[in-house]
Amino acid sequence: MKYSLRILPIFVLLLFPLIRGEEILPEENSAEVMRLVVRALPASHLSHQPLSEGLMRRTLDNFLRALDYDRSLFLASDVAEFRKHTVQMQADFESGNITFPFEAFALLKERVANRVAYVNVLLDEGFDLDEDEVYVWRRKDAAWPEDEAAWNDLWRKKVKNEYIGLLVSQKMRELDAEDLAAEKAEEALEEVAEEVAEEVAEEQPGVENVEVEADVVVEADLEVDLSPEERIRKRYGQFVEVMNGHDSEYVLGMYLSSLASAYDAHSSYLSPRREEDFDIQMKLSLTGIGAELTYDEGAAKIQRVMKGGPADLDGRLQSGDKIIAVQQEGEEPVDILYWPLYKSVRLIRGEKGSTVILHVIPASDATGTQVRLIDIVRDEIKLEEKAAKSLVYPMERDDRTFKMGIINLPDFYADFNGDTSSAADVKKLLEGLNADQVDGLVLDLRNNGGGSLRDCVEMSGFFIDQGVVVQVKSGQKVSVMMDPDKGILFDKPMVVLVNKLSASASEILAAALQDYGRAVIVGDSKTHGKGSVQSLMPIDRREDLGALKVTTAGFYRVDGRSTQLKGVSPDVVIRTPTDVMELGEEYLPNVLPWSWVAPVTGFPPYSDLREVNAQLSANSIARLEANEKYEIYQDKVDRLEERVQRREVSLNYDVRLEQMLEDRELDKLEDKGLLIADQDVDEDAEEDEDDNASEIQPDEDMILMEGLEILADLIELTA
Repeated sequence: MKYSLRILPIFVLLLFPLIRGEEILPEENSAEVMRLVVRALPASHLSHQPLSEGLMRRTLDNFLRALDYDRSLFLASDVAEFRKHTVQMQADFESGNITFPFEAFALLKERVANRVAYVNVLLDEGFDLDEDEVYVWRRKDAAWPEDEAAWNDLWRKKVKNEYIGLLVSQKMRELDAEDLAAEKAEEALEEVAEEVAEEVAEEQPGVENVEVEADVVVEADLEVDLSPEERIRKRYGQFVEVMNGHDSEYVLGMYLSSLASAYDAHSSYLSPRREEDFDIQMKLSLTGIGAELTYDEGAAKIQRVMKGGPADLDGRLQSGDKIIAVQQEGEEPVDILYWPLYKSVRLIRGEKGSTVILHVIPASDATGTQVRLIDIVRDEIKLEEKAAKSLVYPMERDDRTFKMGIINLPDFYADFNGDTSSAADVKKLLEGLNADQVDGLVLDLRNNGGGSLRDCVEMSGFFIDQGVVVQVKSGQKVSVMMDPDKGILFDKPMVVLVNKLSASASEILAAALQDYGRAVIVGDSKTHGKGSVQSLMPIDRREDLGALKVTTAGFYRVDGRSTQLKGVSPDVVIRTPTDVMELGEEYLPNVLPWSWVAPVTGFPPYSDLREVNAQLSANSIARLEANEKYEIYQDKVDRLEERVQRREVSLNYDVRLEQMLEDRELDKLEDKGLLIADQDVDEDAEEDEDDNASEIQPDEDMILMEGLEILADLIELTA
């Protein structure tokens, strides 16, 4: 199928031979791969849905989203032509006719060539930074431009937004460098003052309050960077190189993944190259930054920071952050916008001990107007650094001291040899807490993205006597997974901490403990909402044809409700930054709907905490409202929520800079420790010799401290 192209400006047409690259054609086995995928998907997916017109429409939407995520490259007339093709897409899939995606990609390359040429024209002309106009940056549901005039106006604002963003980021880095220089100068002055005071004390006993003046010169470590114009030209030049570097495997993989993800958001086709990268990511010895990445709106997005990895230990990189450029130490940064994820991942990986500098748009800046530089030393991600950890924390309240147990569980991990597992580790920790005779337990599942289902079920049994932990539906069949042994290992009051990054196995454990009345769930308004399981299966015996990652089953609570989409609703809600970010299953396209199955009959609840939960929630609200530091914390959450919901951004430089300065001041409050809990941190105290507790610091974690307060209330109310 051919597509009619609009007449393009002459200067753009002259550039086409230079930047369009060679035409990409299907490989010999492309048709066979398509037919194999089309046969495998309906048979293996949980829904067993056959090909249909509705499925084809979703496939086309997915493909257009992959090609042009912010609806700025194609014209409305292009998309209208694409939509005409939906009537024959099903026949093409079944017959192996692979022409359509390659012709669509060829048109995309021409549109990119046009826009990159226009970007250079815009940069030559410059921008009016004082004009009061706005750019609607969130365009995933916007209309495609109707004509060339609308196309040009959209790109003028798009590039101006990037230009102002780079200017503001450069100014913010300069201010940060000046603050760092001033801080170093102040520290140096204090050191000189201490030395002089000691000398005076020795020579003139009894003399105090000696004033010292010292000339201290500290050079600001300002980064030498390209100008905004040079950076934008380079970024779009690399965009063209990336487009010309794509091959047949990339185009076919994108199209077949569009079909797979039309079934649900977690299903995809893995080309041989992507399957290889998937295998590498599953190995614990992977050398890199310790983060799981996903492709989102043209950027490599941090899906999860792995506990114990370099990014986690560094602390600056957060889930939801987008990496737009990668810089090796001593080299120029490489913009990775629009790169396929496997290429970005390979650039981020590197030798152990080497440094990578990531150019990051923070998750808290949904408008993409601020870029931060984060340098991380690559290292291996070791299982022992991800392991569960515990702490006995003495907590004074009125005239009583509680001995509180805390377990932090970052993953439901298990190695293939059976030598190490999260369930075995948690069992040992619980036995230790029992020996210490703790009064209660806070189980911290925040940011725990799941893992081993077997370990999750076994771990649930530590806290209940016996019974069903989770129901699993595959096709029309519903099976149950039981507590593997009778008896309760830990029977004291419990609080479980969760947030919107608690997913899958974390949700199963939290839901089971909630349904049995065994624990009070505390955290964000809901958990992530991933109530499905995926299986990796080859599409053929030959290894060179790729594989499918396909959803094969769904999880259900003992009361019959699914954890899909709705997640687990806490008994006591505490708003945190993750609660107001666009994190969770509901923000993914083509998600499986919430559903239910018959409840398990006859399961014995441990207790009924509903009335107690109401009192716990009231106590928590009153306690936090009286906490001045929590008020500052909530102010940050409110401002973050406003920023996330904002659909447009100012294209006036002064307005943008003022917004960034306001955010910077609030960040300073947090850096100064004004947002942590009321308890003072004893800096002179000796470090805990037990490495097992080294990462748990309640005094520096306001939410954990409130979880301990809620646990104390629970102990008193259920005594």
